[in-house]
Amino acid sequence: MTDSLKQLKEITAALLSPASDYNTLRQSVYALKDLFNKAAGFDEGDFANQQHIPTATGLAVGPYAAAFCIIDMMRTVKFLRGIKEAVDERLKMNPGKPVLVFYAGSGPFATLLTPLTTCFSPGQLQMVLLEINETSIGYLQKTIQHFNMAEYVKAVEQGDAVQYNIPEQYQPDILVSETMKPGLANEPQVAVAASLLPQCNRQPILIPQKIKISLCLSGNLMNDPEAFIELQVLFELNTTTALQIKNDPVNIPVLSGGVDVIIPERPEPHFTKLVLDTRITVFGNHVLGLNESGLTITVPVMDMAVIKKYPARLRFRYAMGSNPGFGVEEFSG
Repeated sequence: MTDSLKQLKEITAALLSPASDYNTLRQSVYALKDLFNKAAGFDEGDFANQQHIPTATGLAVGPYAAAFCIIDMMRTVKFLRGIKEAVDERLKMNPGKPVLVFYAGSGPFATLLTPLTTCFSPGQLQMVLLEINETSIGYLQKTIQHFNMAEYVKAVEQGDAVQYNIPEQYQPDILVSETMKPGLANEPQVAVAASLLPQCNRQPILIPQKIKISLCLSGNLMNDPEAFIELQVLFELNTTTALQIKNDPVNIPVLSGGVDVIIPERPEPHFTKLVLDTRITVFGNHVLGLNESGLTITVPVMDMAVIKKYPARLRFRYAMGSNPGFGVEEFSG
């Protein structure tokens, strides 16, 4: 075993261990980022690594942004733990057959799968890595070579995940995509899931299993952690809704007529704003909660001072275009 593989195995073990404390996890994600940078010869200052790619369904982030996500500690930890548990579950369902994971938006290092090669053999884990960015593809190839991953990688494909057609030989047992920002804004997470999942004939596990967006009342959480109330769920992205978006989007209110929220009276003064709250169930009990990750920080909607009349009536719609996200408008009752 090379020194790099030994390091990867040790880092992965620490990230997966429920016994690891905060400092161990923090040191481990930074060590993982440094290890990947060295393995692929990744230059964080290179201008080419800063470039995002606009698409018809949202922004595909550049290699630097994708690499930087590694140090979003709980995001990396919970996705790795969730995906490992999903692979374990599929192996139990089909003993003796490798689990094929289709990873849409793998970035330069396939961060959410590469560490798991230290836990599974190629006979247990196979992967298809899809990435739109040509620069990221170059680093991905170096990563595969450096960590001797060739036997795990069924294919590396370059292309837009929303335009990609899954061939029969790449039909996945698990479909992974983490192409999102909080509030499902800007990036194409919804479009990716809605495009790829209906092409799958093995009823794959979708990861994340569920992304829930809620409208909430919030105050100063630093001074008053209790100043947070969920008013209404606006949207859940899961297997059912991803399939419905493709086949019957009119019956998803937030994509069509909108979701109406009525606030009957002025909230107590310590609630100063309306925000979108993002909760991510990666798999099973592996959940990213409020402000636990860069993916689940609250997204401001409006200050309560803006609302002059009660009951306040707000209508929320989610747009799936080149700049996806939630819009809000007041309406009269």
